[in-house]
Amino acid sequence: MIQMKQKLLLSTLTLLFFSTNVFAQLKPELENEWIQSKSLGPIIEGTSIRWNFFADVKVDNLESIHGYEVKGSQKTKQISETSKITKGNLSLSSQPLTEKDYLWIYELGNTSLFFTFEITNNKAEKKVLNVPINFSEKTKETLRLVMEKNLNIKKETTKVPFYRNLDGRRWYVGNSGENEEQVLIEMIPDGTKIETWTEIYRLNLLKTIGSDNRATFMNAVKEGLSENCSSLKFNIISESSKEIFYEWSHDGCNGWPASTEISRMVTGPSHSTMFTFAYKDGKLPKDLREIYLTILEKEK
Repeated sequence: MIQMKQKLLLSTLTLLFFSTNVFAQLKPELENEWIQSKSLGPIIEGTSIRWNFFADVKVDNLESIHGYEVKGSQKTKQISETSKITKGNLSLSSQPLTEKDYLWIYELGNTSLFFTFEITNNKAEKKVLNVPINFSEKTKETLRLVMEKNLNIKKETTKVPFYRNLDGRRWYVGNSGENEEQVLIEMIPDGTKIETWTEIYRLNLLKTIGSDNRATFMNAVKEGLSENCSSLKFNIISESSKEIFYEWSHDGCNGWPASTEISRMVTGPSHSTMFTFAYKDGKLPKDLREIYLTILEKEK
């Protein structure tokens, strides 16, 4: 009997772990063969605030769409449509939002949210859209004014730590600094520590690296990584006059465990901005690499 309970407990923990991973790392994807997301945001409708999802449906055989807000392992259904969905423009609204669902409007600063939409057709086949959305403080100021005027809702604003929901997970600043050469911000997924990171997202403003000396900078990066590191693999994914996309990995060098970094460097005449994902827990999983690449391609 005790052995059976242990097996059940282990199975439960395994399921919880699997479920967390499924919804914790999502690749932003605004379009597939069935549907394309056009917009997602809050609307004031009558006496309530609701989410509204507008999309272009490309096929005639869809049976349902369910939209969820994702925060790491938390997945909250917000939008649902189970009647037949036809080809053309689609507009779906949620039920009226409860207070906890719109409190982000009263958080000072920019807000970064993430939604996933599960779509099913009449053959029980499924596809997803993963939609990150961002709201500036100015946009939220307007929302607050409209909510006060139309819904008679007025709340005090609150300060929260800066974060970005890049892939269904909130990433918080773990380290930052500035000197004569660069500005650096390092972000880590919620629930992890900067001292023991496995994944990290870096934003670098390189103050002295412009179009004229980018090649010299890149050669120095490669040479530095290659020193005493026979397992280094360095690959340029794409390159143009305005940017370079590259990655490197090794099996463990100079006291570092097996690591991978993928960077996109956008170059101007006098300075550059570099966006980087780093991973140091063995070989970078293929699915996670695709997520990193998709996010980096859209960074500005």
